[in-house]
Amino acid sequence: MDLMDEDWISITEAAARLTQSGDKVDRSTLSRYLKQHAEALPLREDGKSNKVDYIALVEHRSGNIRIRSAPAGTLFSSVASPAPASGSIQSRNKTQADGSARKALAEAELKEMDLAKRRGELTTVDEVDQAGRDAVALMQSAFERAIEPEAATLSLKFGWDERTVRLALKGFAKLGLATFNEQVTKQLEALKRQAEGGELVQQE
Repeated sequence: MDLMDEDWISITEAAARLTQSGDKVDRSTLSRYLKQHAEALPLREDGKSNKVDYIALVEHRSGNIRIRSAPAGTLFSSVASPAPASGSIQSRNKTQADGSARKALAEAELKEMDLAKRRGELTTVDEVDQAGRDAVALMQSAFERAIEPEAATLSLKFGWDERTVRLALKGFAKLGLATFNEQVTKQLEALKRQAEGGELVQQE
């Protein structure tokens, strides 16, 4: 097995390791954290679940939140300092600027929502609603940032008018986002209908 692959673990296992190392967090809270920082901490789809780069996660959390000091010798305590991560995080941010990568991430989140529904897990409707809106916002931001440089690249490569290319790309992005937003909205509305009796709903 590739040593790099060993760093990718499930969200549940990541929460357990973080708690063991002194950063107490449950799976639900960690899942929300990953969605809030999806650009720096992309998920990798593995069958019916998602995995996260644990080393990158530890480095990112150490630079963004205050963590209680763990006992000497605690697992992964040596990676508490965020300094070595600057290069790798910047590289990962640059890679995630690709709109197609963000689309794959959003689709993975939708699959995770569907999996939770089939497993009969309790879900906070407000959290699901926010996750859906965050996914749409991430895609919109990615497309908007990608249009300008992509239009310039295509213009130089094929000799096309840059303004025409930019308008075409914006039209494509708008259509794609509208379709994605429609699908997300349908799922959120279905969950809200099931939650008429309370904040939490047990999905079937």
